[in-house]
Amino acid sequence: MSATAAPQLELRSVTKRFGGVAAVDGVTFEVREGEIVGIIGPNGAGKTTLLNCISGIHRLDGGDIRWRGDSISGMPPHRIARLGIGRTFQIVRPFGSMTVRENAAVGALFGSADARRRPREAFELADHVLELVGLEAKARHPVSALTIPDRKRLEVARAVATRPRLLLLDEVMAGLNNVEIDAALEMVETVHATGVTVLLIEHVMRVIVGVCRRAIVLDFGQVLAEGEPESVLRDERVIQAYLGERYAKRRRTDPGRDGP
Repeated sequence: MSATAAPQLELRSVTKRFGGVAAVDGVTFEVREGEIVGIIGPNGAGKTTLLNCISGIHRLDGGDIRWRGDSISGMPPHRIARLGIGRTFQIVRPFGSMTVRENAAVGALFGSADARRRPREAFELADHVLELVGLEAKARHPVSALTIPDRKRLEVARAVATRPRLLLLDEVMAGLNNVEIDAALEMVETVHATGVTVLLIEHVMRVIVGVCRRAIVLDFGQVLAEGEPESVLRDERVIQAYLGERYAKRRRTDPGRDGP
C-alpha cells in the first residue's frame, strides 16, 4: 500500500436523512487499498447506515461516494457488488434449506463481474473460502447445525466468495466470547492477507487495536475523531461520547484489557 496512491474508496460529505433527521451527516474520509479501517461509536451513531450508503442499500441525500475514482452514488446494490465491494450484515440470514457449502457458493455465483462462475467453479471457490474462514470441516452440514460463531463465519465466507476488493464487515464479533473473538480476529487477518481491503464496524476495542491501522469515530452521524487506534482511544472527546471514564481508567491501569 502506497501512502501516495489514490484512495480506493472516498466519502465526500455523505449525508443520509430519515424523516428529516440526519443519521449520517456530512461524513468525509478515505480508505486506501490494503488498509484495515475500523468504525466505532455509540449505538445510533450512524455506523450501519453508513455501510448501507456505501453498499447502495440507502440512496444519499447529499454528498458523494467514489470507488476507484468514479462515483457510485445512486447505484443499486448488485451493481456495487459487481464492482468489487462485498459486505456482511449484523443479522445473519443464511439460506436455511442449503448446506454450508451451497450458501458459500451463492456468493461466487452472484459476485463481482470478474468473479462470476459456472456452478462447478463456484463450488470450488466455496471450498476455498470455507477453508479460509475455518469452516471446511462443516461444508456439507445443514446451516441449522451451525453455532452463532460459525454462522458469522459463513456470513464472511459468502461475502468473500464474491471476490471483493473491499469488504465491509458489520459487527462480526458481536456476541462472541474471548476465545471466539481471537478466532474471528485471525479470520479477518487471513482474509486481509489475500489482498482484500477491510472496513469494519466493531464495539470490541481489542479488535480495533488488534487489527485496524486506523479508526474513525462516529457520533450523531458525524466524524468525531480519526487516526491511529491507540491515539483515538485516548481522545477525551471519544471517552466522553463513547468509551466512558471507567474504560479510560482501565486502559491507564491495564492497557491490555478489553474495552466495551
